[in-house]
This record gives sequence, structure tokens and C-alpha cells, in this order.
Amino acid sequence: MSSTPATEPPRSSLRSDLDSIRIDEGQRAARLVIDDVSGRFSRISERAWQQLCRRDAGPMLWKQAHQAGWTRTRSSIASRRFSLLAIRIPIGSIDGIANWMAGYSGVLFAPIAIMLWSAVIVAALLLAISRSPQWIHGLQNLPYFLSATHSLLIAATFLATKTVHELAHAVMCRRMGARSKSVGIFLFCGVPSPYCDVTDVWRLPSAIRRAAVMLAGIYVELIIAAIATFVWCAANDPAIRLLAMNLMIVCGVSTVLFNANPLMRYDGYFVLMDWVRSTNLRREARDCFQATVTSRIAGAAYGRFRRHDFRGIALSIYHAASLGYRSLILIAIATLLLSVADAIHLRFVAVVIVTLAATAMLLRQIKSLYVVLRGEGHWMRVRSWRRFVVVLTLVGMLIAVLLIPVPRYRHVVGIVDAADAVNVFLPPDSQIQTVATEVGEHVREKQLLATLANSYELIEQARLDGELRLAELQTIIARRSALDRPQVATKWATLQAAEDSVKMLLNDVHRRLDQTNVVAPVAGTILPPSPRTETTGDASSIWMAGQVGGLADSREPWCRISPQGQRQAIFRIDARDHDKIIKGSEICVHLQNGSTEVFSTEIQSVSAIEIDSQSITQEANYQILCPLPNSDSAEMMDSLGATCSGVIRLPSRAIAADLVYWISEFVRGQI
Repeated sequence: MSSTPATEPPRSSLRSDLDSIRIDEGQRAARLVIDDVSGRFSRISERAWQQLCRRDAGPMLWKQAHQAGWTRTRSSIASRRFSLLAIRIPIGSIDGIANWMAGYSGVLFAPIAIMLWSAVIVAALLLAISRSPQWIHGLQNLPYFLSATHSLLIAATFLATKTVHELAHAVMCRRMGARSKSVGIFLFCGVPSPYCDVTDVWRLPSAIRRAAVMLAGIYVELIIAAIATFVWCAANDPAIRLLAMNLMIVCGVSTVLFNANPLMRYDGYFVLMDWVRSTNLRREARDCFQATVTSRIAGAAYGRFRRHDFRGIALSIYHAASLGYRSLILIAIATLLLSVADAIHLRFVAVVIVTLAATAMLLRQIKSLYVVLRGEGHWMRVRSWRRFVVVLTLVGMLIAVLLIPVPRYRHVVGIVDAADAVNVFLPPDSQIQTVATEVGEHVREKQLLATLANSYELIEQARLDGELRLAELQTIIARRSALDRPQVATKWATLQAAEDSVKMLLNDVHRRLDQTNVVAPVAGTILPPSPRTETTGDASSIWMAGQVGGLADSREPWCRISPQGQRQAIFRIDARDHDKIIKGSEICVHLQNGSTEVFSTEIQSVSAIEIDSQSITQEANYQILCPLPNSDSAEMMDSLGATCSGVIRLPSRAIAADLVYWISEFVRGQI
């Protein structure tokens, strides 16, 4: 809400130093007004310009000219206010570099090149749509990719793509016959990004040429996103795929949401402003909203005449959409900033930045409400009770937004493993001699899996066999002697006891040797000892036949057998919301192995919180298990160890509760 007085500026005060160029666009004629003092270029219809020159323009037109700075009496509106959300730091000019690069830019900007690259962009878009489940769920891995990747590499990638974007503006500006001005760093919500001033493009008489300059950066970024899409589809390395996905998001999705979107004050905004012939689209839309909507709420005493024409209604809708979209974008940026900060252990810094930005926005709205309540500006003649009702309604809407519970979700990433697997251990210090089965095969109960070699037991068996034969011979001789000499009967009994003892020892050795025949304890499918075995890079641990000749480790299972093919998703996540995630909570799980199927299941168990004492940050984590549908052996092997993503719906909570939670964490020093 504006606090600008409703007084009309002088009608005969156009500045004499303004320069103007007539632009003929078919049946419509326009005038390009050049203000060399401020460096601004504005378009206005030829009819409106002539009315200003003849001094018979209407009050609304004179006000727009006054706000644009065309009148001798400067506008009383304050200059652009400093904002922590948007800071411009100029550096210098790159017009010389752009002029040199323009001679080599035909590979991108020549008409035939534009057609070819547009076909590549469309093909990449269709490819991305056909594989949308993969990259949509692959987005869940981006925070882990950011935490595992050096921050300088991520920042360099972002700055490089945005630098190419701004260079495209400057080069196209030169190709169209205009000059680029200063370049610098634009800090949007604390994120640095280069910018290039191409306001000289408004000197061009052709609307197509002006639009080409404005859309050049979007066009080049979409080319980068298209190439990254093909790399993402062809690459097998997970790191390369995540890096390509990062480029797809930065140069594709974010470019469309920010640069191409006319609701934000970027490239698409200026193209729309040029198309609707507005000197300042956002300000005109705000004025139309006040004249179309606010004036009817405030009543007849509101200091602005009412509008009901099509342009006024359309621009009012645009203002409301732009305001809502910018609010959603700011919330999304704050959420993304907090999630990324969690991944790189800078949550405290992110919370401080978000808090400062939210405080600045809240103070600005409080100031606007104070202007309405005091009856300043256009609200001067509005009755106090009506002003009070308007402010009370707006405050009530704000409180409702803060207090209404909103759904919350938790995105987690884990792996798939067998839920009913039976471990098979080997005796200690045994050597694998033969392997009779392989991973993925179905075995019966008591079926032979492998044979082991034990040199010590074999030597002991040979020794006891010799002792047994000697004891048997001595016993036979003593028995024959006892028939003739009864006094030898005692010796015969002693030898018989020694023979029995050797037999017992030999039977014990045979029993231990029988353990060298490893058999299946249950019927089922042979699985690797752990779901992550295939990622270790050790071929002998993947295929059981490759372990022949190796020594068994009794501390780890040699293999596992899944009787029913029951699978489960294992998620290990940080300790946030541990008290909200309970047994029986619903979760949607997607297997990221090329499948598009999403399983709806529930949490089967939740472990206690464990603190990693070896970690510098002392990370606290816990584990949850979720059952998945039964599968055959082939499907079990395909999904075993595969990455999966899950979405857990948490209890709804109001935004105000989140703010209180953040403040309490800050006070306790847990942020």
C-alpha cells in the first residue's frame, strides 16, 4: 500500500533534456523516451507522448510521467530502497569482450543454429519427461551430493552457468546493434550471481530484437540443460549423474521459474512489459490493483479513482499473482537454504539469514499497516472505523496463516534389503575348497552349498586312524592270549578301553569334518552377505565361486538365504523428528532402480538414536525399517542394495510452531 499523496503533479513540466525516438510497429506507433541522466529507457504510446507534449494528458498519464522522472518536478517517491534480499554490486563494463565474442557467436545465435539448438532442447525436454520418475526421485539425493562435494566446486558451477547467461545477453545485445553497460554481482537472498545491464536495448526500434536480447540468456542456459540431460541419461557414474542433474536444475528448472517467469523482475518480466507497452509493469500493476480492488474495499473516500477497464483488471490479477508467487518463492528458497545448510552443517548461518530476511519483510508490512491505520496518503479521508476493520482483517489473515496447521513431510533416502534372510556362517579357520551354488540361485533345505578344507583335522584323523588300527591289533592279540592265560584278561580289558577311547576321538574328528560340508539351513534364494556387497569393488565378495581357496571369517556371514523373498527398506536418517516418526506411520517408498512403482507401506520399527562419536559434528542418527511387497528371486536380486527414497507424512504443524521451535533450538544452542 502506497503512502504517496494524491496530489496531481504539474501538467506543463516535461523535462527539455529528454530524448525520444519514434518506433513504428505495424499499425501501432510508440515512442522510446531516453533519459541520459538516469540511464533509463521507457516506452510509451505515440498518442500518449503527443498528449504530454501538448499538455492535455489526463491525471493518470501525468502521474506516470512524474513517477518515471520525465517532469521538471522530481517525484516525491523515495528511490529504490535497500533490501537485504536483493543487493547489486557493480564492477565494470564487458562491452569490448561482448563485441569480440559477437563475431564468433553464430554457432549459437545464427538463425539456422537457433533452429537446430531449439530442436535439441525439445528433444531433451521430451527425454526428461519420459524419465521424470527417475530424476524427480533422484532429487532426494542432491543434499547428500552437496554434502559430499566441495562447496567451491558447487559455487563455481553455479557462477559459471550464470556468467554464461549474462554473457549471452551482452553478446546478443551487440549482435542486435546495441551496447551492454556495467556488469556486477547480484546478491539474491545472499546467493551471489552475476548480472549485466543491457538497458541500451530499449533504443532498438524492433520489439523482436529487444525480446531476442532479453531471452538470450534463457536460451543459452536451456542449451546447457539439454546437454546435461543427455549426459545424465548416458552416464553410469552416480557422481556424474548427480552433477548433470544439478546443471539440469540450475540451467533448466530454475531458469524457467525465475528468469523466464514474468511474475519475477527478470528477463520474462521485461519481455512482458515491452509487449503490454508499460513503462513500469510492476508499479502500474500495483496502481491498478489499488484503483480496482483497494479502492472498493476502502470506500468512496479512498484517494484514488476507481478503474473497471480490462487492462486495469488484468494488471490487478497480475499484481496479485506476482505477489503470491514471490512469497512462495521466498518460502521455497528459505526451505531449500535450510535443507542445504543441514547437509553441509551450516544450519546456524541459514537460520540467521532466514530470520533476518523474515524480520525485514515483517517490519515492512507492519509499516504499511501503520500507514493505513493512521490514515496517511490515499487513506487520509477514509473513516477510522473502516481503516481499523481493514487492518484488523489483514492482521487476522496473517495470524490465520501462521496458526493454521499445514501438512509436513519428511523425505528420506535408504537402501533395500531382505527382511527374512537367514545368515550362513562358516567354521573359524576353515578354507573354502569347493562351492556348489551361486548368488541368486534357489536351494533346498540341507542342500550342499560348499565344502571346506581343514588340514589340522585331516592330520588328526590320520593319526587317530593309525592309533585305532594299532589298538585293534593289540586288543586282538590280548584276547587270543587271554584264552590260554586268564591272568592276561585284565590287560585285554585295558586295551579294549583304549580302543574305545580312540574311536570316540575319531568320531569327534569325523563330526568336525562333517562340518566342512556346508548345507542350506532353510530353502530359499542365496543372497550376498550384505546388501551393499556389490558396491565394494571386491569381485571375490560378489561371486561365491571366487572365494575358493580363501579362509573363512567366522565373524561375518558367508552368505544369506531368503526363504520367502520378503524385502524391506532401511532408512538411516538424522535425529530430527524422531519423536514424530513412530511405528505404524505411513510411508511411500520408491525404488530408484528404473521402476516407476511407488509402494505405500508403514514403518515396522524405529531404532533408538545413536550418536556417531567418531564424527567431528557428533551426528545423531536412527534407523527405520519398512516392509516391501514379496518378490521372486529375480526381482529380489535386482532390488537388493538399490537406493530407495521415502516420503513420511508427519503430524501437521503451524508455521508459528516452527518459528517457536527454531527459537527454542537457538536459545538452547542446538542450532
